[in-house]
Amino acid sequence: MLRMRVAVALVTGVISAASLAGAEVVTPAPPWENPARCAFVHHEIEAALDPTTAGLHATDWVLLVHPADVPAARRAPFLLNRSLAIRSIEAFDRGRPFPLRWSEGERWEPCDFWERPEYPELAGLGHARQIDLRPAPPALAWPESLLLVVTYEGTVYDSLRAPGADYQRGFETTSGLIDPRGVYLNGGSLWYPRRFDPPCPFQIRAQVPAGWLTVSQGRRVDASDTLDAGAPIPEGSPILWDCPEPMDDIYLIAGPYRLHEEEHHGVAIETFTYGNDDEDLCRRYIAATRDYLDLYSGRIGPYPFAKFALVENFWQTGYGMPSFTLLGSTVIRLPWIVSTSYGHEILHNWWGNSVFVAAEQGNWCEGLTAYGADYLYKERESAEEARDYRRTALQGYLDYVRTGRDFPLTEFRERESASSEAIGYRKSMMIFHMLRRHFGDEAYWRALGEFYRQFRFRSASWTDLLGVFASLSGEDLHAFHAQWIARAGAPELKLDSVDLLTRSDGGADLSYRLAQTEPTYALEVPVRVTFFDRAPESWTVRMDGTSFAGNRSLAARPRSLEIDPGFDLFRRLHRGEAPAAISQLMGADTLTAIVAAGTPAPLLEAYRATAAEMSRSIPTGVRDDSGLVLADLRGGGAWVLGEPSWSVRLRELLPRDVAIDAGSFTVGGQRYDRAGHTLVLALPHLAAREEALGWMLASDPEAAQAVGKKLARYGKYSYLVFAGSENVAKGTWEVERSPLKVVWEEGK
Repeated sequence: MLRMRVAVALVTGVISAASLAGAEVVTPAPPWENPARCAFVHHEIEAALDPTTAGLHATDWVLLVHPADVPAARRAPFLLNRSLAIRSIEAFDRGRPFPLRWSEGERWEPCDFWERPEYPELAGLGHARQIDLRPAPPALAWPESLLLVVTYEGTVYDSLRAPGADYQRGFETTSGLIDPRGVYLNGGSLWYPRRFDPPCPFQIRAQVPAGWLTVSQGRRVDASDTLDAGAPIPEGSPILWDCPEPMDDIYLIAGPYRLHEEEHHGVAIETFTYGNDDEDLCRRYIAATRDYLDLYSGRIGPYPFAKFALVENFWQTGYGMPSFTLLGSTVIRLPWIVSTSYGHEILHNWWGNSVFVAAEQGNWCEGLTAYGADYLYKERESAEEARDYRRTALQGYLDYVRTGRDFPLTEFRERESASSEAIGYRKSMMIFHMLRRHFGDEAYWRALGEFYRQFRFRSASWTDLLGVFASLSGEDLHAFHAQWIARAGAPELKLDSVDLLTRSDGGADLSYRLAQTEPTYALEVPVRVTFFDRAPESWTVRMDGTSFAGNRSLAARPRSLEIDPGFDLFRRLHRGEAPAAISQLMGADTLTAIVAAGTPAPLLEAYRATAAEMSRSIPTGVRDDSGLVLADLRGGGAWVLGEPSWSVRLRELLPRDVAIDAGSFTVGGQRYDRAGHTLVLALPHLAAREEALGWMLASDPEAAQAVGKKLARYGKYSYLVFAGSENVAKGTWEVERSPLKVVWEEGK
């Protein structure tokens, strides 16, 4: 293999790592406070991959830096995957060999990398081996910069694992694998010498089988002129990926890809897919990428990288990396992905991939990305879709974040369960919605643009983000941070009393009192009054204590008074504001699964398997319906599987437009044959007000088991219909009454 130009220059002392032959590089100052008082500030990696044996052979030219006068007795440690053996380590000080000795430990010591390690977050690094470096005599101190040449080889194959039992919506995971179907390596794979220093630039060139391509961050800098769309790369022509931007992770993805590419305003838009017949698919993604880049560049600032690539994965993922996204082969072909989740991953290149997250103070970027992508797309569809999205976000918090599961946003790092998602994504998203409502559209996007400009390729915290809003507006947001970011929980509002006095002129005087539970929040509460013959009136009241008394003179008699009718305020919903939904069952502390005893044997076993699937994430007791009535189900949520002897009582709970008989059922205005369909319902639980009652009716045992495994994906819905394992209908019950709404009849 040929050494890359920067490595050669570093060895000979011609240039420094930061210059990179004139490339613009942002390299943060190393954190000399770490125990080793050193940092890796640039990597150049040459690798050869053998997918048939999971083999990796690599050399990393890595620049190690120290402050002045660090004694030779102080170790410089790094980590490498245990399955990789080091063949040699050489060192060069300004082009001259430098005496170095190294040793390998049986275990690694987090205290060698951090003064105060966050041990729970390091649990996934059990495959790490620590290598300690020291200058050899006669050297008495570390040079301020030293080029290390580390050659190593071995295998990397961590089999795919199912997501955690408490978060079935997640993807299969791996710390890294080299497989005949494809290659996935990231920083957690420890496939290259790794410390935990500030982000740094890198280059990588990897040899792969004929017909394969590699993908990483940055841009392709060779073979690009001879690469035809859809053509394989000849063996012996590895692609060089050059990433001058600082990264805290180095990805290496590879597979039997076909490349399609288009340039848009200086950005290479690329697709790496497996199929030879993906022309239409790739065109759709390239066109969508153009639109997303224009949307966010116009609102936030210039796209930060040289490319954005859609990369197909051989198992189902939805990952967003700097300058590319890795989506499963089934995922990218789902018709709605290109207009929903795909834009989310592109926006992450502004939030998280170029403005880094100072995670020790809380991860702000997931909520900001969800709000600027998933929510914004709904808002562009219609006001009603946006309102429904906000209500669903609040219902997710209500259903999943129960006693003992809450924590402040300062403690959110990443999504690992439904409850952590409800806080880190949904609560956080609503915080940004409240900021936008408070400051207005123009000021909101101007502040985000300034935040991006100031912190591009730097780490930023919630404090930094709110500091930009405060600086541009002149407002003090310390109290905002204290109650929404640093405090767990949510306000709970109540409409205590309402009085309406009709005047002789046809108008009316409205008096109302709001209350909130303690500890109280400073709230900007939206209020709306509707009329029989004129447009609604809306206003916002400031509520700082346990109660607020409001008065309003109205020009006509109102039809209704509504508190926060658009779900614009982050708060804990009343159960009466939200329909019964699958999420209410998935968020229960415990479940009881009632299997109808009269069910035919094959289906009975399928129902029991479904109950066992539920027990993977929630403690679930299983029993049959003998001697049981609904009033007995007082603790936790309940699933009824099949038709118990008291199913007539269940039918009394059905909404007016739902009907079930011996041969068919009707839901969502559509009639379905029971012989070919599975029905899933979430109903109010009369014996436990905070819980829901689920009901599954199936005819095919295989379908029943398949549906049971998918339920967590459909949390927001009240009813589901499946043909086999395919969902063919879904919806939510309408909420007709709300404890935060008063309705008057006309003329009374």
